[in-house]
Amino acid sequence: MRVMYSRDVIRSGVSALVKEEMAVQAVQKEGATTRAVLCASLCNCRHTLRADGDERLVEVALEHLRDNHPAAPLEEERVRRIVFSRAYGIEYARS
Repeated sequence: MRVMYSRDVIRSGVSALVKEEMAVQAVQKEGATTRAVLCASLCNCRHTLRADGDERLVEVALEHLRDNHPAAPLEEERVRRIVFSRAYGIEYARS
């Protein structure tokens, strides 16, 4: 499986594309389920955030908001409610 993006964003020395591909490969290897949430619920920037579990997804969402939308007035508790109510599971097939 190959993950494709139209834009490759560089953060802290590792591209977003490489990070995402590594995460997908790790999940496929373990046969685990990833959780995801659409940013439309948080900031309307049309990204999809993914993480291993809801707690980690809350952390990823807060980091996304701090890095990309510093003026967004969302508090951690509200982000947590959105993630827990709107996140969905993604199961990757083993190859």
